[in-house]
Amino acid sequence: MSDIQIRDTLQRLHTVLQSQPAIDPELKSLLQTLDRDIQAALERKQTESAPAPNDDLAEQAQTLATRFAAEHPNVDLVLRELRSLLLGLGL
Repeated sequence: MSDIQIRDTLQRLHTVLQSQPAIDPELKSLLQTLDRDIQAALERKQTESAPAPNDDLAEQAQTLATRFAAEHPNVDLVLRELRSLLLGLGL
């Protein structure tokens, strides 16, 4: 697993979100927060030799995937993939 895969998956998530009908503003805000948190964690990972694991990001992705599952299954799938990648990197 690599940082590039996570960044690619985040980009795919943005693309999928743009193709979805109106998304609840609260969920959209939570997704933006997750995106910022992941970007910050990736930056820290590059500057630290051994960053502390952060299961919180993977848990956030899982929670959002569950909330999107019924109305936006494509978003759910990308979020679940993102969660797997985050777990693989220890983020």
